[in-house]
Amino acid sequence: MSTINKSDEVYINVGNMLEAQLERWRGGRSHGRGIAEYITNSDDSYRRLRKFSDQKIEVEIHSRRGRHIDKLVIRDFAEGMSLEDFENKFFLYFESASGRQHGELVSGQFGTGGKAYAIMNFQHCWITSVKDGLENKAWFKWDPKRKKILRDYTKGGYRNKRGRKPNQTVVELENSVKSTQDLTDLVLGLERIARIRHVLKNQKISVRLHKKSKHEALILEYTEPRNPLKTWKFPVPKELQDGEVASPVLTLRYFQRPLDKDSFIDVTDSISSVADLEVSGYDGRPFSKYFNGSLTLKKLLNSSAVKENRKGLEEGDDLTEAIENFLKESVYKAVSEVEDEQRKKERERRLTASNEKMKELSKFLKRCELNFKRELKELKKRCSTTDNPDIDEEGDDTTGETYRKPTPNDPPESLIKGRWVEKIHQGNGGRKPGNPVFIPDEKGGDVAVRVGSRTSTTTQPRKTRQGLHVLMSDDLNIPEEDRPIFGEFDDPVSDRDMVTKGIIWINANHPRIVDRRTKNENDPMFLEMVANYVLIVVAQHQVQKQYDAEPDEEKSDPMLLFREKFFRLQRDLIEDDEITYFETDAAAAESTLI
Repeated sequence: MSTINKSDEVYINVGNMLEAQLERWRGGRSHGRGIAEYITNSDDSYRRLRKFSDQKIEVEIHSRRGRHIDKLVIRDFAEGMSLEDFENKFFLYFESASGRQHGELVSGQFGTGGKAYAIMNFQHCWITSVKDGLENKAWFKWDPKRKKILRDYTKGGYRNKRGRKPNQTVVELENSVKSTQDLTDLVLGLERIARIRHVLKNQKISVRLHKKSKHEALILEYTEPRNPLKTWKFPVPKELQDGEVASPVLTLRYFQRPLDKDSFIDVTDSISSVADLEVSGYDGRPFSKYFNGSLTLKKLLNSSAVKENRKGLEEGDDLTEAIENFLKESVYKAVSEVEDEQRKKERERRLTASNEKMKELSKFLKRCELNFKRELKELKKRCSTTDNPDIDEEGDDTTGETYRKPTPNDPPESLIKGRWVEKIHQGNGGRKPGNPVFIPDEKGGDVAVRVGSRTSTTTQPRKTRQGLHVLMSDDLNIPEEDRPIFGEFDDPVSDRDMVTKGIIWINANHPRIVDRRTKNENDPMFLEMVANYVLIVVAQHQVQKQYDAEPDEEKSDPMLLFREKFFRLQRDLIEDDEITYFETDAAAAESTLI
């Protein structure tokens, strides 16, 4: 027979609701955060005594087989608990007695974490505490049939046992239900849990791991990445401030290498960490993995944005959205700045590498130019029909004094009187006028200036021909006003300044140059392509000069002559042992050592 509930209260199955909350802590992967909860409880106990640093917290893990935990012990020597504290503070669930609501600088807030972890993962759970000479010991467990949490002081427990032990609290958990993690990895993983980062920085946490006959002792520490290359500080917006005198800031640090698991932003509420937010979650570019950061917001102290037991930020919370938008904007700015700087450095590195190769190519061309001049000189001598051995030839070294006609800028004291005499070439083709020659004579009616005698008032050094130079059109070592501007549709190589300045320009904006150079400045295809472009221009120039010097009846076929010059230049460049143009940096360094 059914009954009608006349109360104004709605029935709630508290047992099922409690079980659902506790189930979150069940499982082998819960051991790390469960131990972290007890470490935090110990730190809170020290904090209530105003002992914020250098206090001992001891952890022991005993195991006789594999990953199974036979016994877990957490011990501190802080304030301890009385019997009244047991009943009115420790055995409270979903209600915190940490003192945070009354202004205590502690991180405990919800009152469930450590105890829920214990009763959902161990068969036997004990707590022993000493305060002011009185010791109490109690067991506690979860009863799945009754769906209730039980506790008592029987089965080896006791109340108000007198002794001389100092104040302390010991939690002993026996016979773990399940563990899916290697115990050594479990211990080392504690150093990466955000929940206890503030404890690791300030207190002394020791862990003793007893596995069969093997015993290990470790000190838990948190070591922040050191020596950042650059640091940014971004003031937080007003909506994230909480009346602080100095506006809180987000600090982002950039390092030389990817940080792996340390690439996160540590968000704290001014007491402890509440979330580790991966930097790459706010910017997916590769350099985001080189960053970590920190952000302290007092506004998070009692905020609904903080998940239970500091497991991150609640999605959808207004404060969470404001934090994430701020982080996304700041991280984007920092990563973009790094990318721009890296692109600039990479460009400079490639330019430097390209310029070194161009210097090698220029050195080769200078040698080729000298050889070609000698060949051209010999050709002109063979083709000359004059009987006068003193006729000047282009590029010849002259002996004695050489004169030139004066200019309006020559000072009067440099003028020499004499006569200009026109030389005549005689040969099979008849008489041909040659270059005039000046003969000094005080009675002469002409004047000339001796080459090299002019007194110059300029401070600029005399320009001398240094041979051909191959230069990239984007070479930053050359003043911008001296660099020609080439477009993507211009030829990949230009000889516009080859005769006047001795420069062959490589068009850095040509698509083929850009494509091959971006892949690798030592790419064989890039080097060979540039060399061929340059050698085509040089071969063409040599062919033109040789063709002009040849007599009409002995003119060579220009195309055959071009092929001969071009292939010869190619072969000489490859076979020249003193030119390292085609060698990689490693090979060049090795040949230098040899």
